[in-house]
Amino acid sequence: MIDPVSAFTIISTVSGSVSSAIKAGRDISSLAPKLKKLAEAEAELQFGASRKKNSFFNKIKGADSDGIDSFFKKEEMRQAYDKLRETVQLYGTMGQWERLSAEIARHRTMHKNMLELRAKQRRQLVTFVAGAAAIILMGAAIITILFTLKSYT
Repeated sequence: MIDPVSAFTIISTVSGSVSSAIKAGRDISSLAPKLKKLAEAEAELQFGASRKKNSFFNKIKGADSDGIDSFFKKEEMRQAYDKLRETVQLYGTMGQWERLSAEIARHRTMHKNMLELRAKQRRQLVTFVAGAAAIILMGAAIITILFTLKSYT
């Protein structure tokens, strides 16, 4: 998972380079890797935001301390998407923006689901390791107690 600052940078950089490439006459299909990167960065942001919102420390702390910075970053991202939309609508074919935005949304959802699955697997692994360690420690404690009791008899 990438940090939010990098994700915002990727989104604004990629949307700008895609807009420039479209204005220069490149076909949108040749920009698929960049658009994929854009969707993945947005999915990382959404996943990170949902994890942060649901985190234990954020619930204790209460209000989001960097809410203003988050607001301006979201505005910057919205402006980058607006610029990309305007460029595709101006230089692309009829209905191309709708198809492109649907594909970006589909890829973003797939990537976010993959991130959630990885996080779930990581939580399960941590739970398993912690449970195994607890069982081993309890077994060691029981054996120690038994040997201690046996030495008293």
